[in-house]
Amino acid sequence: MKIDNTKILIFSIKLIIAIIIGSVVIYNIDAIELRYIVKNADVSYIIFAVSLLPLNLYFQFLKWKYLVDKTADERVPTRQLWVSVFWGISFGFITPGRIGELGKLFAIKNGDKFKLLSISLIEKIYDTFPVIIFGAVSIPFLPHLFFTNSSVMRTNLILFALIISIMTYFTAVHPGLFRMLLNYFKNNILKNNIKFNRFCEGLRGFKKHNARVLLFLSSVLFIIYTAQFVLLILAFGDIDIFHAFFGVWSAILLKTFLPVSLGDIGVREGTAAYIFNLMDFPASASVSAAFLLFVINILLPASVGVFMIPFTSKHNR
Repeated sequence: MKIDNTKILIFSIKLIIAIIIGSVVIYNIDAIELRYIVKNADVSYIIFAVSLLPLNLYFQFLKWKYLVDKTADERVPTRQLWVSVFWGISFGFITPGRIGELGKLFAIKNGDKFKLLSISLIEKIYDTFPVIIFGAVSIPFLPHLFFTNSSVMRTNLILFALIISIMTYFTAVHPGLFRMLLNYFKNNILKNNIKFNRFCEGLRGFKKHNARVLLFLSSVLFIIYTAQFVLLILAFGDIDIFHAFFGVWSAILLKTFLPVSLGDIGVREGTAAYIFNLMDFPASASVSAAFLLFVINILLPASVGVFMIPFTSKHNR
C-alpha cells in the first residue's frame, strides 16, 4: 500500500499542535490547586458558566461574519465561517498574545487575504475597547487600594476613568481616525506597496454605522465572557455580584496590558489572584476560577479546532 506523504504531514501537524496544547496545560496545571476545584466548587455555577459557551461562540461567529460579509466580494459559506472561528481559537491558543487568531482568515477560501487581515486586526482592536471602558470604570470601586481612605483621590480617579471611557468610546465610533492613519501610511511611507493598498481596501467600507455595530457585538461578547468568569468566581467563594463583576473587569484590563504567554496561562490567574485579594477573596479560589474559565472557553474549542484544520487540498495549501 502506497503511503501518502501529504496525509502523514497533515497528521503530524495536527499531532504537534495537540501536543503543544497538552504540554502547556500539563506544565501549568501545578500552578493551581486542582484539589480546590474538585472539593470546593459549587457545580451549579460551573454548569451555568459552561452553558454560556455556545452563546460565546455564536457571538464570535456573528461578529466575524458581519466583518467578512462587509469585505468579501461573494458570500462566504456559513461552514467556512464557523471553521475559521475555531481555527482562530486554536492558533490563538498556541501563540503569545493570541496573535495566532489572525490565522482564521486562511479558512476563507475565496477571500482576499490582505483585506481579511485588515478586518481581523480591526476586530482585535474593537475587542479591547469594552475591556478599557468597563475596566477603567471598575477600578475606582476596588477596596484596599492606596486611595481607599481618600475621597479626593477616589473622586479624581472616577473622573479620570470616565474621561478614559469617553475617549475610548469616541475613538471606537469614529472609524475615520483609523482610515486617516492608514491613508497617511498609504500616501507617504508605503506609497508604492500594492499589498498594503489591498490591506487598506478592507476598511474602505467601514463606516460609523459599522463601527457601532461592531462595538455593540464586541461589548455583548465581553459581557458574556465576564459573566462566565463571575459565575466561576461565585462557584469557589462568597462575594457579592457587583464586586465580582468589578473584580473581573479590572483583572481582564490588567491582563490585557501585561506580558503575554501561551493561552495567557499564568497571566490570567495571576491578575485574578491580585485583584480579588484586594477584596479579601481567597487567592486559590480566584486562580481556580480563572483556570477553569480557560478550560471552558479556550481549551475545549481549541481542541475541537485542531481537528478542523484540513490541509487536504492544493487549493488550501
